[in-house]
Amino acid sequence: MGTVPAAGRSVKSRGRDHARMLRRLHAEEGGQSAVLILGLLLVVLLLVTVMAGATAVNLEARKLLSAADGAASAAAQAAEQGVSSPTPKVSGAQVRAQAEDYLAASGAHGQFGSLAVSQAWVSDAGETAHVELAAVVDLPMVSTILPAQVSISVESHARVSLNR
Repeated sequence: MGTVPAAGRSVKSRGRDHARMLRRLHAEEGGQSAVLILGLLLVVLLLVTVMAGATAVNLEARKLLSAADGAASAAAQAAEQGVSSPTPKVSGAQVRAQAEDYLAASGAHGQFGSLAVSQAWVSDAGETAHVELAAVVDLPMVSTILPAQVSISVESHARVSLNR
């Protein structure tokens, strides 16, 4: 004869109830894992978007710095030797004009959005030309959904040299 549990049900009956309860719990938790997976996927996509944006801004800043280096160098090469000074000098107006001419000749306006010479000045009694450029970078992936832009600016300087 089999033993009867205290609750009055057989071991087989309790096993079926236990299996039924496990199936019900499994069915209820099935949707929760889908929400968790979607949430994690959203976080991963957000991280990829941020990394792509940071990389794009860094690359554009490096390109802009290269253009600023060329503009400052062009301004320093345009220095004029005065009668009273044996060392060639450059003025702030010359630096700005030469920088803008260089950017137009190099086609930099087509490479950057809203490119401008934000500042141009001289130091060391006209022996060092300083150029600061500003531009706008569109963020990849985000700019297709939202108008996302980042302003960047770089500064470069070049010294006037005298070759005899």
